[in-house]
Amino acid sequence: MPTYDYRCDQHGDFEQTNRMVDHAKGTCPTCGETCRQVVKAVAKHGLDLEAMSRCGMPGAFETVGDRITKRHRSVPQAHKPVSRH
Repeated sequence: MPTYDYRCDQHGDFEQTNRMVDHAKGTCPTCGETCRQVVKAVAKHGLDLEAMSRCGMPGAFETVGDRITKRHRSVPQAHKPVSRH
């Protein structure tokens, strides 16, 4: 099973081995509360945080959300209707 990073509001960050289908939530080893997954580090080869953010991966938007928003606002995306004669 893979290891994921989680964040407890009271006790901070921790790692936990979890099934892939249960990756979104972990259990704090100190207080037993359900905690959300966070993306703390990006592997050199392979993780596309922007794609993970678009599909709703917890923690990914916090990592790249501001950068994506700024980029979309800075690029004018004018729509030109196609004329069909």
